[in-house]
Amino acid sequence: MAFYLGKRGEDDLILFRSAAIPTKETHGHLYKAVIGPFVSRVGAGYFARYGRNNPNIRTAADAERLARADPRMEQAIVEECMTDEELDIALECDVQDQAEYSTKPTISLPIHPVVWQGTIITQGETSCLTGLKTN
Repeated sequence: MAFYLGKRGEDDLILFRSAAIPTKETHGHLYKAVIGPFVSRVGAGYFARYGRNNPNIRTAADAERLARADPRMEQAIVEECMTDEELDIALECDVQDQAEYSTKPTISLPIHPVVWQGTIITQGETSCLTGLKTN
């Protein structure tokens, strides 16, 4: 199945897959225009992010080639090689990392003139699996 980008608004591109070539009859109610087909999610994602007014991208193959050479797309390339289970675990770990290392407080404590006495309990290790194969 090929990847496509459906255009809804001026800057609104939606990634979708389709076994058949999208037509006005099949996808016209969802999108004003469709760009593609792209071989991979990586190529489509690269075009969506960096393709606007890029003279080096004339075809979907150009987007694919440039995406694979661009270090900004490294995470997308790694995720592409993961199984659904590995990707779910990695995304869960990412959410845990963001919550643990976020600079924004996740719990707001009321400020009172009374001095609080007690024990502060810190979060221990997370149960994030490591050692996933990414190649």
